[in-house]
Amino acid sequence: MLKNIVLYLILGASLTLQGCAGLPADLAMGAVTATTFTMDKKLPTDYVAGWITGEDCSSFELERTGKYCRTPEEIAADEAAAHPPMPVYYCYRTLAVVDCVSKPIPGQESRLVQ
Repeated sequence: MLKNIVLYLILGASLTLQGCAGLPADLAMGAVTATTFTMDKKLPTDYVAGWITGEDCSSFELERTGKYCRTPEEIAADEAAAHPPMPVYYCYRTLAVVDCVSKPIPGQESRLVQ
């Protein structure tokens, strides 16, 4: 709960203080925001929140999934679910073609195609 309050305070302060610095600072902040958004779809405040929490925080993930910060374990689980392992096939020579099956055929090791 305290972590969420700190995050909201940082986000609110960064939005309200941007108008106090003048045109050069506004241009610099715009350039930083555009660069970080282009590189990995994060805003500068997301980096600050991630630094405080030790997690991967993203405003765009909040909009997409409803969760602002994700732990490394959650990221790894999401990536593993998005990229399942490739299936293994066993291919054997026959008279005219090569036949492939998902399980090895016992006793047919000599016909196995490498």
